[in-house]
Amino acid sequence: MSGSLKGMRMVIIVIVGTLIVGFIAFKIVAAKKNALPQPDYYQVYKTQDVIPAGKVGVFVTGLIMPETMDTSFFYNITLKIFNAIIPWPFRIFSRIDKGVALLDAERFHEHHEFVPTRLIDPDGNDCDYDGEPYIEKYKRGEVIWQPPSKRIYLDHGYFLYKSRKGGMPSLTGKTINKARIWYYDKGIKQKKLPHWEGTFKVINGARDKILQKYPDVMWRAETSLLYFRMKQQLYELLDAGCETIVLVAPMAIYSHFEEFNSSFRHCMEYIHEWQHAHGGKKIKVIMAPPMGHFQPMRQAFLEMLKDRLDTIPEGSKVTVAVTVHGMPWDHFPWEAWLELAPPYRDKMLEEVNALLQQYSFTAKKVVLCQDEFADPIWDPKEKYLSTNRAYLNAIKEGYDYVIGLPIEFFAENSDTLFHHALKNYHGFKDYNVYDPIDYPDWSIPYTREFVEGKTRVIYNGVPVGKYQHHVIEAMFQAIDSILSKKK
Repeated sequence: MSGSLKGMRMVIIVIVGTLIVGFIAFKIVAAKKNALPQPDYYQVYKTQDVIPAGKVGVFVTGLIMPETMDTSFFYNITLKIFNAIIPWPFRIFSRIDKGVALLDAERFHEHHEFVPTRLIDPDGNDCDYDGEPYIEKYKRGEVIWQPPSKRIYLDHGYFLYKSRKGGMPSLTGKTINKARIWYYDKGIKQKKLPHWEGTFKVINGARDKILQKYPDVMWRAETSLLYFRMKQQLYELLDAGCETIVLVAPMAIYSHFEEFNSSFRHCMEYIHEWQHAHGGKKIKVIMAPPMGHFQPMRQAFLEMLKDRLDTIPEGSKVTVAVTVHGMPWDHFPWEAWLELAPPYRDKMLEEVNALLQQYSFTAKKVVLCQDEFADPIWDPKEKYLSTNRAYLNAIKEGYDYVIGLPIEFFAENSDTLFHHALKNYHGFKDYNVYDPIDYPDWSIPYTREFVEGKTRVIYNGVPVGKYQHHVIEAMFQAIDSILSKKK
C-alpha cells in the first residue's frame, strides 16, 4: 500500500473517530442538560416528614397573574417555558435576541404575512428610540415578517426590527407584546385580568380560617413569577423565627412544571440561601397536599354544573366535557401531575357522571379532554382528546348541549379567556380571536356560548362568587391537614 493511501486511511479513521467521540460527548451533555433537576422535590414530597415543629409559617405561592400588565411576569414565564418544554440544545436558539419583536396594533394574531398599519414594541411604543415610527422602518424594508412557530399549534407570527437588539430574547418580546396588546388591552373591555383578585380571595379566605384556628401561625403569599417579591415574603417568615415553613400552591393538581420544578423549587432555593446566611440554622419545610385532594374542590364544580343542568329541558341530549389544562404527557412521563391527578380528576369524572344520571335526558355522556397539546403538532395520532375535538364530536353526534367544565381553574386568566379559547373554539363560525371579552363583574362566573348546527356549546366558567367558599374550604383543609399534626 502506498504511503498516500495509508495516509488517507489514517485521516478517515481520525475523522470517523472524532465524529464518534463528538457524538458520544454530545449525547452525554444533552442527557445532563435535559435531566430532571435534582433533588426531585416530588420524591421529597412523597417521603417528607409532615409533622410541623416550633413556630410555623405558611407560604402560599403559585402562578398568579397580575391584574394589570407586568413585563417582568411575562419575561419570567417565557424563560420558565423555554427551560421546561424546549430540550437542549434547541432552547439555546429560543433565547436569541434577533432584534425588536413587533406586533400590529390591530392584527396582533395573524398566521400569514400581511401589510401592517401600526407596529408596537414590547414596551408599548410605536416609535423607536430615534423617534421614528416602526411602520416607517417597515416601509424601508428594515422590518421583516417572522412566521408562526412550527412547534406551537395555532401560533401567530410577528414582525422583527433587526437593526438593533431588543434587550431580551425575541420570542420573549413577542410574548410580552402579545400580553400587552391582547390580554390587557384589545382582548378584554375592562383591560384587566381577574386572576389575581380571584386567586387572592381564595388565599385570603383560607388564611382567615387558618388564623382563626391557629392564631400563632404566620402567613405570607405571593406569585411565583415575581421572584424578588417571593423571596422577600419568605424571608419575612424566616426572619420572624419560623422553624417550619408549610408550602402550599393554589392549584387543584400539583405538577413538576408549576410546583416541584418551579414555585416550590424556588422556595427551597431561597430558604437554603437564608440558612446559609444564618449559620445553617435548621428549617423544616413541608409541602401541603393540593386542594384537589379534598372534596370541597370538586363540590364547587358539581354545584356549578347542577345549576347549569337545571336549565336544560328534559329530553335533551347532553355531553359534559371535563377539561384539564394539558401537557405533552408522552414527552414528560415522569410528571408528578400524572400521579397526582387521579384522586381529583377521576373522582370528579365519577361524580359528574352520577350527577348527570339524575336528569331525564335522552342521551348523556361525560368525556375527559385537555385544552393544550392534544393537537396535530404534539399529538398527531390523537392519543389524547382535545377540548376542541370533544366539542366537535358532540356537534357531529347531534347532541343538543355540550358543557365545558374547566376543573383546574378557579379564577379566569389569560389561558381560560384567550389562549385556550383560541384552540377550543377553532373552526367555530362565531368565534373571532379579535372579538373583545366583556367581563365586568368578577363575582359572577364568566360563561360563553356558541351554537353550531343544533348544538349549543357552553363554557360553564370557574367557581367564583357563590361557589368560591368551596374552593376556600379546600385550601383550608389542605393546610389544616398539615397543621393539625403539630404536637
